[in-house]
Amino acid sequence: MAGSRSKADVLTAAQAAVDAPAGLGTIASYTTEVALPTTGTWSNPGKGGAQADIVITAPEDGVPLLFVEIDNCFESAQVLAAKIDKYMRFGQWKVKDVDGTERPMWRTRWWVPDGRHGDQLHPPLLLVFNRIGPRNPNTVIA
Repeated sequence: MAGSRSKADVLTAAQAAVDAPAGLGTIASYTTEVALPTTGTWSNPGKGGAQADIVITAPEDGVPLLFVEIDNCFESAQVLAAKIDKYMRFGQWKVKDVDGTERPMWRTRWWVPDGRHGDQLHPPLLLVFNRIGPRNPNTVIA
């Protein structure tokens, strides 16, 4: 049969999956295009907030919360810097939680262990440079 795999092919593919390096979290650990408001609410964010390309929550792998911003080298360094500023403002924005306690907005949605990231102003941001566009990411990094 055309397109069918032999038993050896199936066994080789299965072994490759078993031998692959460990990943980070599960498929449920990843969310894309997440609004991070600095005004409004989670369900109705106001203007001016950040939008994370990816949010990873994989505490079982030592990553309780990580925001990921992917730069495809089409935007200017100024636009990228403005995005980082939006992440910072989101991390600093405080709201009243359901128990009436004022806390950072992000802490109302995501849990992180106390003492590791819980006392920081904001969760970590990973900036990934993807060399698709015409701009050299090395000039922006500087």
